[in-house]
Amino acid sequence: MNDSTPVGRITSMLLEAGYRSASSPLMIGGLKFDFPAALVGTETSPDLILIADTAFEQEERLVTKLEGVARALDVAKSKRPLTVVIAGPRPSSANLEAMSRVCRVLPTGTVLDKDAEGSLRNWLAVLLPLRLPEAHAPIANALEQLSKLGAGLDQEVADLVIPAKQGMQAVQLQLHQIIDDAVAGGKEDGAA
Repeated sequence: MNDSTPVGRITSMLLEAGYRSASSPLMIGGLKFDFPAALVGTETSPDLILIADTAFEQEERLVTKLEGVARALDVAKSKRPLTVVIAGPRPSSANLEAMSRVCRVLPTGTVLDKDAEGSLRNWLAVLLPLRLPEAHAPIANALEQLSKLGAGLDQEVADLVIPAKQGMQAVQLQLHQIIDDAVAGGKEDGAA
């Protein structure tokens, strides 16, 4: 597939994310459905993803095809969620609403900035694995970091840092003591 087309770029990004390409034309229960690309997910994301290009297909025809795919999946008792990624001009609100009744709809927009891949990644984010940034510095011990704050902490928080080294129960006991002291102090203030 040519990666310079919108459908090609979307397909490449999803293949890199671990989705598998489905046969074309898509066959469900003996019925053929023709889409520019179709992919299936894995166990963690078992979606059936259809990629459509509204630059080459009328919106109403796309709605009809998606309704047909959804019905065929229902008849086949498929558990796969259906998602359509739309390349090309954004469909009208009425057609987007009609599509969203039978599947998840992810319209991609026109890339106007220099970071075309970043924009596409944002539009497809719900289908892609989460990327966490690399840590630039070694992660320090959280208790050490809190201890270094020392004087900047509220006294109640500072009183919880020391027992934190002894475990959860020690912190709970200290927290209960802080609450008991606050309640007892409130009663004394109210009695005076």
